[in-house]
Amino acid sequence: MNTEKLIWIIIGLIALGTSLSFGQDTKFQRVLFLGNSVFNSKGGLTQSFEGFCKTAGQDFQAVSQFKEPENSYGIEFLNYGRIPLNLPEIAAKEEIHALIRADNFDYVILEGRRPGYLLPAWYKLPAEINRGEHIPYERNLAALGKLHRSIVGSGAQTVLYMHPGGHDIPDIKHPLAQIYQRLRSDLEEIKIEGKQHEVIFVPAGFLWLDAVRRYGVDNWFADPFHGNALARYSSACMLFTYLTGNDPRENNFRELSRDWVSAPDEPAKFAEEEDAKWIKDQVWLYYTTRPE
Repeated sequence: MNTEKLIWIIIGLIALGTSLSFGQDTKFQRVLFLGNSVFNSKGGLTQSFEGFCKTAGQDFQAVSQFKEPENSYGIEFLNYGRIPLNLPEIAAKEEIHALIRADNFDYVILEGRRPGYLLPAWYKLPAEINRGEHIPYERNLAALGKLHRSIVGSGAQTVLYMHPGGHDIPDIKHPLAQIYQRLRSDLEEIKIEGKQHEVIFVPAGFLWLDAVRRYGVDNWFADPFHGNALARYSSACMLFTYLTGNDPRENNFRELSRDWVSAPDEPAKFAEEEDAKWIKDQVWLYYTTRPE
C-alpha cells in the first residue's frame, strides 16, 4: 500500500470517529413530567434535574407544565387546559395519550396523585388536606395501566414518582408508600403485546421523610404542600439517579432551582456542600438497596 493511500485511509478513520463522537455528544433524551404542582410549583424540579444531567454530560430535555402556578382544581398543561387531580380523569383525556404517543419521549413520569384518592375509604383526612373522595385501588390501577400502555406503545418507559405529599399527618406516609409499591408491581404484571415492561419507581416520599427529620419542617417545606428549593433539588437528584443509574456523589452540581419571583439577573443560589453531600449519599443509598 502506497503512502498516499494510507494517509487517506487514516484521514477517513479520523473523520468517521469524529462523526460518531459528535453524534454521541449531541444525542438527547426527552422526559415528560405528567403530574401536578409537585413538578412546577415554586419553580419546579425540572431545572435541577436538567442541571444534574448537564453536569454529567447527558442531554435530558424536560417537558412540563406551563410556567404558571396551579389552582386547587388542577394544573395547566401544554395546550390541554386544566388536568384534574385524580388519575381516572387524567387517563380519560385522549389529548394526553396523543401527546405521549406523538412527541417522541424516552421517559414519562407519572405520580399517584393526592392521598385522598389513594387511601382506603374508611380513612378520613381533614378537609383542608383531602380534595376528593376515595377512588378504589382497582380504578386507580386501571387508570395508570391505560397511561402505561400508551407510554410503552410510544417506545418510552414509565416512571412512577412517589409524591412526597404535605408535611401534615406523617402517619399516612408509609401506608401510601405501600400503595405506590403495589401500583408499581401490578403495572409490571400488565402484558403489552405479550411482554411485561419494567416501571422505574422513584421513592421521593421516603427521602423527604428522612430530610424532615434532619432539617425540620420549616427548613424543608415552602408551604404545607410544596418543598423549598433544597427539597426540589433532592427530588431532582433522585430522578437523575434512577433514570441514568449514575452515582450522584460523582456529580458536583449544586445549583438550586429558581422560584416564580426570581429576577432574570438574580445571582444563582447553591446548596451548601454539606447538604448536597447528605442528599447525594441518601439518594445513592436508596438506589443501591432498591428492590430488583
